[in-house]
Amino acid sequence: MSNSAGLLGPLIRFPISMDDFLRIDDCQMCHRPVPWEWIPAVALAGKPLAGTGIWTSQLVAGHCATCAEALEAQHQEQRWARELEERLVTLLGGVRPYREFTFQRYQVTHENRAALARARDFDPFAHSLYLWGPCGVGKTHLAYAAARRCFERTLSVVILPAYQLSRRVRMKDPDQEQASIDHFIGADVLLLDDLGAGTETTFGRQVLQEILDARNYRDQAGLIVTSAYSLDALAQKMGHDAIASRLAGMCQIVEIRGTDYRLKLGALADDQSHD
Repeated sequence: MSNSAGLLGPLIRFPISMDDFLRIDDCQMCHRPVPWEWIPAVALAGKPLAGTGIWTSQLVAGHCATCAEALEAQHQEQRWARELEERLVTLLGGVRPYREFTFQRYQVTHENRAALARARDFDPFAHSLYLWGPCGVGKTHLAYAAARRCFERTLSVVILPAYQLSRRVRMKDPDQEQASIDHFIGADVLLLDDLGAGTETTFGRQVLQEILDARNYRDQAGLIVTSAYSLDALAQKMGHDAIASRLAGMCQIVEIRGTDYRLKLGALADDQSHD
């Protein structure tokens, strides 16, 4: 029979191995038998392209298509978890707060149980919190844990010590200054830690007032503030009550009582060293 080569090109014959035809591999993961697959021949200039016209295993790195897809999804989830961890470490300020500042690791007492409940129930679209009390009772711990949960839910979160607020804004041209302020205003969650610590400046108070006023006028919740001062004491320290008044109108006021946990641990370690 003549080869219809005028239209189809020369007839190409490929060797077929019955051993390959009958070959079956087992998936390393699910152990399902998977027969080899025939890859049809593709000719170019009368010669088969490499990798065509052959029998080949359907396994990918020893796994069937279903298991390979599941493994890739697992690897993608692991990559996402690593990226989230790296971003959280940066957001929280280091490995130690990443490790320590969780609700699970909070030391619960009868004096802070109510504050823990408020922080756990924090809804950034409905609530703002003002957590105050003496040093070492876990204000920052609870605030960071609440902000962390919001970040893990893909909300935008900004965390910074309150005394750094003016430093992030000043020494910029007006447009850059306003852009920085707008960044704090627009965050889903804004955590200002240790308000009242350090020296108050007129510029710092003005920046904070602008941020609080803007978030309040937008009816925007998601503010978390920690302080060693009650609102009355904060007003006295700042020399006026505008900021304290604004916080009173925006936030749930939560007092945390107790003894300094860090000093307690230090005393315990000291006692043990003398045993």
